[in-house]
Amino acid sequence: NFSGWFSYTLSWSENKIDGINNNDWYTASNDRRHDISIVAMYKLNHKWDLSATWVYTSGQALTAPSAKYDIDEWTHYYFAEHNGYRAPAYHRLDFGINNTKERPKYTRIWSFGVYNLYNHYNPYVITFENDDTKPSGTRTEQYSLFGIIPSVTYTIKF
Repeated sequence: NFSGWFSYTLSWSENKIDGINNNDWYTASNDRRHDISIVAMYKLNHKWDLSATWVYTSGQALTAPSAKYDIDEWTHYYFAEHNGYRAPAYHRLDFGINNTKERPKYTRIWSFGVYNLYNHYNPYVITFENDDTKPSGTRTEQYSLFGIIPSVTYTIKF
C-alpha cells in the first residue's frame, strides 16, 4: 500500500573565464549544490490514495555588489567576487488525494491537490537595491511567483 522514492544529488558547476573573477574559478550561475526529492504514495483502499512530494534545491549563485560609491550623481557598484552570493534555497511540499470509482464502461477520478502546502515564497528574481544603512550600500530584494495553489481535477477514463 505504501510506495515512494528518495533522490539526492550533490554537484558542483564552476567556470573559469579569462578576465572574470581575477582569472580564478568561480561558481557557475546554474550551480545547484544540493538537490533533494522525496515522494511518498499511500493507497488507503481501492477508492482512495494519497501522495506527497517535497523538493529542495540550493539557491542560485549570483553576483552581488560588495560596495557602492557615488561620483557626480552617478552610482557605481563594486563587485568583489563573481557569483559569490547564494540566493535562498528553493523548497516546497505538495500534497494530493485521489478518489477513484470504477464503472463498467469508464473510470472516474476526483483529484484534490495543494502545490506548496506551507506557502513558502521561493525566489524567482533577486535584485540589489540602494540602502545606505547597510555596509555594502545595497540590500537584496526577493520577488516570488507562487505561494500556495490548490487544485481540483475531474478525470474520466474510457
